Amino acid sequence: MSYALPISLSLATLALAGCASFTDTNTSLLDGKREFGRAEMHTYPVQVLAVDGEYVIDPWLPRVQPGQHTLRVSAPPATPFTESVVMDVPFTVEACKRYYLVAKRDNPLRQAFELVVQHSEARPDCRVG
Repeated sequence: MSYALPISLSLATLALAGCASFTDTNTSLLDGKREFGRAEMHTYPVQVLAVDGEYVIDPWLPRVQPGQHTLRVSAPPATPFTESVVMDVPFTVEACKRYYLVAKRDNPLRQAFELVVQHSEARPDCRVG
């Protein structure tokens, strides 16, 4: 007797139940890819590596609850350097927004950068609750 079908049906049911329990109430997105139509001089894409010390699954577009957070972000190295720059930055998140984040350098040859919100927009697929 084969148990493969009942087991696979059980796993599929659990997966669907997990998806159904996920809610997108209040979460905001932190987008680290630069928008080229709005790019300023000396700005670079960033990856959000961790939020409040917990590493994220998708460093390019993590979901974050509203409130005050500490983001660990990474920016590409400046021209003469070979290693990315990683720093912790305080950041306040509002509900149901998409933040487009960039690293802004005063000089393209310096490693130091400031985390800047290139722009933000309301998320129509999110509900405040």
